Amino acid sequence: MPNDIPAPDGKVARRVLHFFWLTDYSASMGGKKIATLNQAIRESLPLIQKAVAAHPQVQVMMRAIKFSDEATWHVGPAPVSIEQFFWPELQADGLTATAKAVRLLISELSVEKMPRRGLPPVCILVSDGYCTDPEGEYDKAIADLNHTPWGMKAIRLAIAIGDESDYNEPELLKFSNQEKLGILKAHTPEELLNFIKWASTEATLSSSRSKSKDLTSETSNVALSPPPPTITSSTEPF
Repeated sequence: MPNDIPAPDGKVARRVLHFFWLTDYSASMGGKKIATLNQAIRESLPLIQKAVAAHPQVQVMMRAIKFSDEATWHVGPAPVSIEQFFWPELQADGLTATAKAVRLLISELSVEKMPRRGLPPVCILVSDGYCTDPEGEYDKAIADLNHTPWGMKAIRLAIAIGDESDYNEPELLKFSNQEKLGILKAHTPEELLNFIKWASTEATLSSSRSKSKDLTSETSNVALSPPPPTITSSTEPF
């Protein structure tokens, strides 16, 4: 993937910002969870475009990994410009192969597929359950992600859906590299909608504002500020 994309007028080179969704569509995601996830990602797309409008030098290229029994491309593996990106409907079924999803992400963050210098990728994981891959596979995948240069430089966020007893908070914390932020906990459809919109736009904007990262740099990943409180009109949980 080239580091720069020529602008239509040929005057300004556009820097590529790679954006990855990692979305759980296991059976437990059925009903309101998967419906809200589909709605939230679709509604976030024009918000992301608006957020980077003040940064014409940035081209957001998006793709999506879905995981249940296996991890596969929902959109990809070829990245799609944010202007052309479309979110296909997800239907819930199966288990929660989170480790396989992280492995698929790692394959695209390799030095060979990413520019040596570029904007920090954005990676957002959304899940409501425990990883069902063989014991130890998730920790191995996270360790490899943390040792992948672009995995370290990426803005990695995790959104948990449902009651705290439904998902594995320590697992999701290991994916996120936002220590002060932790994971975003969506107990209701309204919170999930707000968190997905906030996380996708804020992470994209923060990456757009950052200077290009050199893989030899010791600079840490971009840190995000906590989101504003969710003002809820409904208290009905998932």
